[in-house]
Amino acid sequence: MPHSCIHWFRKGLRLHDNPALLASLKDCAELRPIFILDPWFPKTMQVGINRWRFLIGALKDLDSSLRKLNSRLFVVRGTPAEVFPRLFKQWKVTRLTFEIDTEPYAQQRDAQVLSLAEEHGVEVIQKISHTLYDTERIIVENNGKAPLTYNRLQALLKTLGGPKRPVPRPTLEDMKGTCTPFSEQHDEEFGVPTLEELGQDPQKAGPELYPGGEGEALRRLEQHMERVVPVSSNRTISPEWTADSIVSLGWNWPTV
Repeated sequence: MPHSCIHWFRKGLRLHDNPALLASLKDCAELRPIFILDPWFPKTMQVGINRWRFLIGALKDLDSSLRKLNSRLFVVRGTPAEVFPRLFKQWKVTRLTFEIDTEPYAQQRDAQVLSLAEEHGVEVIQKISHTLYDTERIIVENNGKAPLTYNRLQALLKTLGGPKRPVPRPTLEDMKGTCTPFSEQHDEEFGVPTLEELGQDPQKAGPELYPGGEGEALRRLEQHMERVVPVSSNRTISPEWTADSIVSLGWNWPTV
């Protein structure tokens, strides 16, 4: 039976290299991609205006990319514990997908969401995409303990082999048979927040040197890769290359 699916965007605000998003499209009749804006974060996180602007840019870019797939992004206000029971009932959800998060706060939150999903008969699919390796697998391979040295971590990773290659972004072909129901009032109810909604004064924002969004992140990555110069037959290095320089403001919401 075709599913009514929610894909929950959290840290990975991108379409490419998003295995949980691809999993949501299998046997899916209705797909609603959501981002949960928890009011707790703007009130308590010590985050500057430029980083909030980066998040807004990433969400706008994500919504734009989803529009090209005849879908939309639903920015839902509230805590996960509050919104999921309502959405499960309102949208008759049968499947929830999201990427695995390893932070302690996130694990507590996700345990609560898994319990809510079970109560409502919702299948949950979690995929690894925020980390290169399954961190739980690494601990299992190390006799149930976290490796305490970098050399030990390298030795464990050598036994596991290389990380999985990124999965491609969804296409219109992947979306065949799947629709995203949304109304003309979508932006009023589920639109991307403004700086004012996040408690920020737009007049205090500096120049936007690092715009948010998957498209901008990939453009900057390609730009950096073009400057890479060979140093040997099997290694490359760039004098200005650092991983953080690609999307330095987006560590909490990676787009590449």
